[in-house]
Amino acid sequence: MLEFDFLTPNRLDESTAILEETGGCILAGGTDLIPKMRNDLFFAPILVDLSNIDELSFIEEKDDQIVIGALTTHQAIAESALLKSTNPALVTAAGTVGCVQTRNRGTLGGNIANASPAADSVPPLLVYDAQIRLLNKAGERTMPLTEFLVGPGMTKLESGELIHSVSFSQLQGAWGGAFQKLGVRNGMAIAVVSVAAAIVLDASGKVSDTRLALGSVASTVVRSPKAESALIGHEPTPEVVSRAAEACAEDISPISDVRSTAEYRRHAAIVLARRVLEQAAAEARGRLV
Repeated sequence: MLEFDFLTPNRLDESTAILEETGGCILAGGTDLIPKMRNDLFFAPILVDLSNIDELSFIEEKDDQIVIGALTTHQAIAESALLKSTNPALVTAAGTVGCVQTRNRGTLGGNIANASPAADSVPPLLVYDAQIRLLNKAGERTMPLTEFLVGPGMTKLESGELIHSVSFSQLQGAWGGAFQKLGVRNGMAIAVVSVAAAIVLDASGKVSDTRLALGSVASTVVRSPKAESALIGHEPTPEVVSRAAEACAEDISPISDVRSTAEYRRHAAIVLARRVLEQAAAEARGRLV
């Protein structure tokens, strides 16, 4: 039987003080951490349960920024009217996480901190250039989410530090966003490949801004500069979108594992990239005035 100390702070300042003093491991929803401990894949002598910290569970709009607290559950994200109107790709992604029980327990901060290349919430955040806010007893710091994620299971979270929230700017004008993932079965699947896209059109219907992010095809979720540059300044016709989707293959480095082969992941990435770009472009056209 595993033996460890279990601490449950009730305030944010108490949480950062405990983390500073003990160097304990943070427990949020526990949907990733507890199975790892049960299967002897991870052990922490001190767990600091943050589930009582209501200050970390919120979805709100500040000026042109959308801010989501680290303890916000996937289910809350999937049901958020604010996010449905500002980042539908993130809403779709949250709705694909596990089963209902997992979505009601798992948190955005936990999904990010787990640093899986297959994390469902990360691609829709990267296409919005999300920033992550980190707190410790001494203060806070903010960095791009792309910099925070270092590799599989690795982040720039320091000892004594916790994730407070994630924020991103709202897209303006004629924009569209989409997310799709491919798994080995219909329900509760870890992504073999996941792709999110955002497109903004100018008044003439040409792409003025676009972002494409892919999961499960590199050591972290990655953006595709090649695909993005192939779209900028062009009308997103089927031919242009197909060329952009094919270009994303130059920005990924998939591996073979128990869920898929590298060759299949590369092919699937191109297919999903085309689909989400087409969907995002169609939504953007619908907002042209």
